[in-house]
Amino acid sequence: MACARITLASCSAACAFALPVSAEPLPLVCELTSEEVPDIQIRLVERTPVALRGELFQNNRSLGVFQTGQTKGYSGAWWSFDDRTTYVRGKAVLFKDDVIWNPHRSYPRPSTTNRVLFVGLGSSLWFWKNSDHSVQYRMNRNLLRAVAGFWSISERCLGGRMVKG
Repeated sequence: MACARITLASCSAACAFALPVSAEPLPLVCELTSEEVPDIQIRLVERTPVALRGELFQNNRSLGVFQTGQTKGYSGAWWSFDDRTTYVRGKAVLFKDDVIWNPHRSYPRPSTTNRVLFVGLGSSLWFWKNSDHSVQYRMNRNLLRAVAGFWSISERCLGGRMVKG
């Protein structure tokens, strides 16, 4: 059974335990491709009650579990990455071309977003808590360049909702 880490709004750190979460496969793979380094992709393959979940890949090799979602309420879109040794999370900023998505404006609509920035992902990899992976991520210039830049959202995704297929 799949698991997800649980965070508490009143705590600044993630809890150290995981609870089972049901997930259903997406009808199509939702691909996010780095605009800086196209060999680095995020492939979202299933929907949980709170997120789209998949993996971060470099040259078709999985680096860990990647999730993205939108919380109910004001806090907006988020991302998380877990390489099975450390878990990090941050904010996702969505765009339609070069126009930033704002939940309080009518344009662009969330279903039309086609680009995203994962705020803090680059610094999270640079300052990785597991010392073995920290060096691996710091020495990987292509990965650092990719995660600090824009990601193209495939047309199948519709800003996180899947095209029927």
